[in-house]
Amino acid sequence: MKKHCICIFALLLLMTPPSWSGEIERIQEKGEITVSLNRGYPPFSMQKAGTIIGLDVDLAHLLADVLGVKVRFIRPDTYDQQIPKLLAGESDIIMAAMTRTVERGLLVSFSDPYFEVSQAALVRRDKIPQGANAYFDLLKVKNLKLGVKTGTTHEVFARQLFPADAIKVFPTTAAAADAVVQGEVNAMVADSPFVRVWRNTHIEHYSKITALLTPVTREFYAFAIRRGDPEFLNWLNLFVDQIRTDGTLDLLTHEYFEQMTWASKASKPEERLNRAQFLRNRFVADKKAMIERRRRAFSRKGDNYE
Repeated sequence: MKKHCICIFALLLLMTPPSWSGEIERIQEKGEITVSLNRGYPPFSMQKAGTIIGLDVDLAHLLADVLGVKVRFIRPDTYDQQIPKLLAGESDIIMAAMTRTVERGLLVSFSDPYFEVSQAALVRRDKIPQGANAYFDLLKVKNLKLGVKTGTTHEVFARQLFPADAIKVFPTTAAAADAVVQGEVNAMVADSPFVRVWRNTHIEHYSKITALLTPVTREFYAFAIRRGDPEFLNWLNLFVDQIRTDGTLDLLTHEYFEQMTWASKASKPEERLNRAQFLRNRFVADKKAMIERRRRAFSRKGDNYE
């Protein structure tokens, strides 16, 4: 009889729909997703003319569009607050150029990667060894003072390479770069996208500061959510796969790293595009590229006409 009751109870549990709902349902019911962004990390997240813009910002709006909700941003003062604020429920997702690590993976669930980077550095030319082109060349600098953004993989990595008194921490990567300009530190380390963009947008400092961009590591940015919701994680992985395969990421990378209209002091933030408009622009760009390739191929044939 006891065994019979247990079987009936188990059957009822299987037939009864769960009373709880997943993160996706909760976000859609709320009508808003709270996204935690990086603070001052161009071109992924930055503020211009009172508006928050950047590659991660655009991706957050695209994600919200698919979910059919509004988006609200928070930007923690320091990077080491990102995960605690997520776990405390102050955000629903971290979209902040966050590197996937096994240590962080004990606390949060990471999506599939959406961006690959390497650690790189900005260094004052009067300190750089001859022939230096990579971050590890800083190991040759005597009495080095190195700036890092606190709470990041850069800080952890730097502390494994350099003595503690050689490292000075800053709340943002931009602040560490400013410290190099002011001579407060000799060099700073960041991910290669930031270093490349900083070099290209601060040409007035070219005579004093150089970039070390030869890859020395392979690291991957991903989105982070609270653990325990495989459905939300599976959907995020599908979102990442789609933006990679449909050209959205390629287009955003081109706009933020090649065209760099956002870097112009005179320009204003452009009107935000939805996914359909992103794909339209990619389609037009591909057509223009195809026409240009055909023109070049035809010009190589000569100018003789029958």
